[in-house]
Amino acid sequence: MHQKVGAPTLAAACGIALFMLPFAANAQVIQNYFPALGSGAGELSTEPTQVRAAGAYQPQGFQSGPVIVNLDGSEGGGYDSNVDMLPAAHSSAVINTQGHLSVVSRFPHNDQAHGDISVSDTRYPSRSVQNRTTWTANVGGTHYFGRDELGFSYTHLSLVQMPSEAGALILSSPVPYTVEDGRISYLVHTHGRASFQPFVEAQRYAFGRPAMVNNAGAYTNQTYRNRVVINEGVTSRYELMAETHLLVVAQGTEIRYDTPASGYPSRNSNGFSILGGYDAGWKGPIKFRALLGYQMRRYASTLYGKITSPVAEAQLSWSPTRLTSAVLSVRHGIEDSAFEGVVGFTNTAATLVVTHALQRNVLLTFNAQVSKASYPATPAALKGTPVYQVASDQNTYGFGLSGQIFLNRHLSVTANYSYLSQSVYQSAMFPVHMAQLSVHFAL
Repeated sequence: MHQKVGAPTLAAACGIALFMLPFAANAQVIQNYFPALGSGAGELSTEPTQVRAAGAYQPQGFQSGPVIVNLDGSEGGGYDSNVDMLPAAHSSAVINTQGHLSVVSRFPHNDQAHGDISVSDTRYPSRSVQNRTTWTANVGGTHYFGRDELGFSYTHLSLVQMPSEAGALILSSPVPYTVEDGRISYLVHTHGRASFQPFVEAQRYAFGRPAMVNNAGAYTNQTYRNRVVINEGVTSRYELMAETHLLVVAQGTEIRYDTPASGYPSRNSNGFSILGGYDAGWKGPIKFRALLGYQMRRYASTLYGKITSPVAEAQLSWSPTRLTSAVLSVRHGIEDSAFEGVVGFTNTAATLVVTHALQRNVLLTFNAQVSKASYPATPAALKGTPVYQVASDQNTYGFGLSGQIFLNRHLSVTANYSYLSQSVYQSAMFPVHMAQLSVHFAL
């Protein structure tokens, strides 16, 4: 069965993001929902080793011909020592309800189409202003024209932004926002070892009003952050051996804001990046993928000028046995900011996830994260204005432990604990402890 490694579907990405919460919430959250740089659109991920090893306890879903339907959900409760994600904040009990539905249909010649939807509702009895309901939906697929492959996907994200996220505003309640993402790619094989994959991606961000802000009337209208981001480029591959390639990725980026904040310089920008790398999708215990290059963003306003930075993305997967795996991911590059003075910044993040099947029905997981967002100083020409800001760093590090017991194919119980030491923009580090017990149901 034909599957591509390195470009997870939304279902797999959602699972990673939800399990690593709150770790995913301290970087740019949406990165967890989309494929790696240079990957094609609409591809399916390879099944994790532990899923295959614990097959006797995995839900089978419903299958009718080429269509497979999976339905699952969970109900959990626990404690969060800092639900506001601010230096001086409130603690509360937590009640979390999740649901997920996915459909995959496979056709002759390795063609496939898939779709899924995930919903998460979180309630804080002692801090209701932080209550939130988020959901994501995705459709995508691939179609082969001989050896060539057309990939396409559309994703809707309805999420909230917390002050601990890199580039976020420091507000007392979540900022709701949506992202619409559409992408298409076409993989062209030559008669030799080379192949080329042009791609286009368009994203639209739309921000809503937070339920409560630190100062009455401040930042209640978030529409000045609405924007469209377009990426287009090409990935060139050269096959060294089976499943091992040299990569070159060239990409252009255009960012356009709908309604610039009154009195502020334009935040519109054009940019490009070029990266070279190596993708070793070996069938053995080690898989490695790394890209390294240069990134530039030039702003429409001469006050902001341009930002340049190295850009890198790497992932190392190691499965020494069928029961144990470790995945290390590293990312560095330029990202957008929510601040009026700082239009862009560089962000570096590394995550490690280690899973081990202690028994056929007992899965243990350890994860850790380190991240650093570096904000440049506002241009000197803006000194003395309300948007002037000094250079600053925002740091996060932490770890989490989780244990899942499969009682049968349809019922499992999970306990997890996580610790974070983090900061928001220009603040000191502060700790966050979270613990939760949940019951998971599956078709």
